[in-house]
Amino acid sequence: MSAAASYPSVLMNSTPGENRSSGVGLPDDWFTAEPSAQAAGALAQAWRKFWQRQATHALEAASEGMNRKVCRLMHSVDALDFKRRLSPRMIARLAALMDAMSNEDGYGVFDTLQAWMGDKPEQWYLDECLLESVATQDWEGPLLREIRSTQVAGVASLECFPLLEDDLSPYQGALLQALDLIRQVDQEMYAEIQTHVGLVKLFDGRGIEGLSTPKAFGAIWLKAPPHENAVVWFLEHLVHECSHLHLNAMMAFDPLLKNPNEINRSPIRPDPRPMFQVLHATFVLSRNTRVHSRLHARYPELNLGDALQEFSSQFESGLSVLKDFMKPTPFGQKLLDSLNLKAEAFNVV
Repeated sequence: MSAAASYPSVLMNSTPGENRSSGVGLPDDWFTAEPSAQAAGALAQAWRKFWQRQATHALEAASEGMNRKVCRLMHSVDALDFKRRLSPRMIARLAALMDAMSNEDGYGVFDTLQAWMGDKPEQWYLDECLLESVATQDWEGPLLREIRSTQVAGVASLECFPLLEDDLSPYQGALLQALDLIRQVDQEMYAEIQTHVGLVKLFDGRGIEGLSTPKAFGAIWLKAPPHENAVVWFLEHLVHECSHLHLNAMMAFDPLLKNPNEINRSPIRPDPRPMFQVLHATFVLSRNTRVHSRLHARYPELNLGDALQEFSSQFESGLSVLKDFMKPTPFGQKLLDSLNLKAEAFNVV
């Protein structure tokens, strides 16, 4: 048996336009910029079933390529509890397996499967939102290498260091306070965060403030803020990164755009970006504008006025690009229509 065995092709939910369902029978209310606890819960369960299908296909392909059975792992995937939030560890395991098979890296396939088989049943789910430093879990390795090797035009190489701190309780306290403030002003957005976000990974460095990825769905990476500004920092970035996750879940079922890679002006970044990233940015900004406007009205002492004005201006810029250049699918049009309605509510059109 060779470690360089060939593996049947398996697609992964990481690139717009790949491996989508037909769109038949999908609820219209999934494809809106308006946060909804009910829609988020239904979409999350459907996404977990999607992940289960992908995992089953990948394990079957790996088993065929290795000429080895992985029955216990297949059984665990088959017995997945769709009502519980899946740990980012599991999504990262599948992503690593798919990457190894795509690169025909036999050793990578064997090593990934061994690590995955060692995951205990309780590690498959995250029922509470955890906060920790980057580089504390083995599955993060490939993702950290990818982050650290990312090149952004006009920006020095990204730096992403672990915190090397024993006590993260001040950050945990600020995170819980921010979540409670969001709950008080926007229960639908709060419910969506509770549905999608299971792990907050803090890092030190430069060139990046936060990120999320379909390769570890449910985790968000945030630069550790100064303690005196932590609550305000989490208010912005919890909504921001959760909204990326929610939109990525939508795009697992419909690409939303017919021109995802067409380059255009970005509402956030100085460099032009592909249209699917313009859509992501505009979607996120609509949510940040919504939550910050409510927070600013109720808690003016948080001094969110300048941030709210910036979000509103950037949202208007992004929506203008989408209206002029986005080529939407039918579900993408529903999402664009909802963004237009939000713009009217925010008085930015």
